[in-house]
Amino acid sequence: MTVQLKEYALSQGVDLIGVTSARPFVIRDGTETIIDPRELLDDAQSVIVTAIYTNEVDHALLVNKDNPRGRYAHMDLVRGFTPIETYYAETIKDFLGRHGYETVSNRDERIPNKLAASRAGVGKYGKNAVIITEAFGSYVMFVTLITNAPLEYEEHDVYASDCGKCKICLEACPTGAIYEPYKLNRELCITEWLWGTFVPVHLREKQGNLLFGCGECLVACPKNKKLAPRTEYPVKIENVSTTPDLIPLVTGDEEYFREAIPSFPMRAGMDAIRGNAIIALGNIGTDTAIDPLCITLTYPNPQIRAYSAWALGKIGGTKAKKALGSVLKSEENPDVRKEIQQALGS
Repeated sequence: MTVQLKEYALSQGVDLIGVTSARPFVIRDGTETIIDPRELLDDAQSVIVTAIYTNEVDHALLVNKDNPRGRYAHMDLVRGFTPIETYYAETIKDFLGRHGYETVSNRDERIPNKLAASRAGVGKYGKNAVIITEAFGSYVMFVTLITNAPLEYEEHDVYASDCGKCKICLEACPTGAIYEPYKLNRELCITEWLWGTFVPVHLREKQGNLLFGCGECLVACPKNKKLAPRTEYPVKIENVSTTPDLIPLVTGDEEYFREAIPSFPMRAGMDAIRGNAIIALGNIGTDTAIDPLCITLTYPNPQIRAYSAWALGKIGGTKAKKALGSVLKSEENPDVRKEIQQALGS
């Protein structure tokens, strides 16, 4: 049945598939955290890891003050990830269901996808702490499922690597987040910021006009150099822009966001995307952003207010200065006040 499952999955458009046991996963991050798949399925026997090849044509535009637009990392498959993720899960569940077995999704990534992929033999860890596969390099994202089907599984060394002495990914990281092989400082990772983590003032310029994803370490990896972007998908991908207009994102409502932003980046939340758009506008430095940024200077979320103050300081001008001076009088959050004062000083 394991062979049949793999053959069926690949015939239906699944890019890669592997199986490992349902024994607990041990996460070593200073302490040992144990994740048991049986917390998701009581009688779990196997963990199935499928991989999506995510490398697409890069649609990034040159920064244009007259038409400021954001961009996504081209290896994040932002328009296709959610529909393909759903399709992969349904494909595996349908097959095993016909054989009388139950399968559940890895809800909220309770089981670390990369750890499961490594143990299942789908790929090995790179020095940038992502999984590198033989077929698709590190341009992959994973969909993990747990089943009570007694499948034939593989148990690989989860910390094995084929990187040798190469350290190109460490050198390519724009913020130094990969501070040593296999070690990542999430507080410095651009991808982490774009999920809504607060971005330090002195590093915001590193974000450019990105709204989601980074991937500079992936682009630099020699094992990705000869990979052609994918042009076909097993299901229809979302019909939204890969270079959204930034200005409407500053003050847009939920309806607008749902129409303008793919569902995968939307998992980060509206305020994460809004904040990223504000930083992007500050980096682009367009005067057309001043009016909407003056509005978000009083936004309920203090992080959005802080970013707005910073962006206005970057853009500059009399109108921006006046708006900053006005809100400084009423702003009660000390961190936001500091941002406003710094913006006025710049």
